[in-house]
Amino acid sequence: MSFKAGSTVAAVAAAVATASVLMAPAASAADSAGNSTRAGYVCTSQHTQTTGYAKCSNLARFDQYRAKVTCIDSRGIKAVFYGPWKKGASGDWSSRKCPGTQGGRVGVYKAGYQVELM
Repeated sequence: MSFKAGSTVAAVAAAVATASVLMAPAASAADSAGNSTRAGYVCTSQHTQTTGYAKCSNLARFDQYRAKVTCIDSRGIKAVFYGPWKKGASGDWSSRKCPGTQGGRVGVYKAGYQVELM
């Protein structure tokens, strides 16, 4: 029994194309880090000199979010702290103050959010 190289290559290409089509919905439902995403929810973050805030909307009732604050001290050392979890339907702000902010020794480097989809 003999196989032609062209037919084998065509069969492999067809199998790869079929697998790509079957996997496409799963790939579009995940971000580059592999976290599942849902279309429609929106999060925002902001910060003052000492405190970071985050708020999300259009999340499902059991989804949750919290502020993720990166603090930096006068030596340039960074540390990440998190605010309390808020339920998706609450619409409340989650906030976290950097520890050691008295006297300007520590401040907010950046503020963001962490979302957990249930």
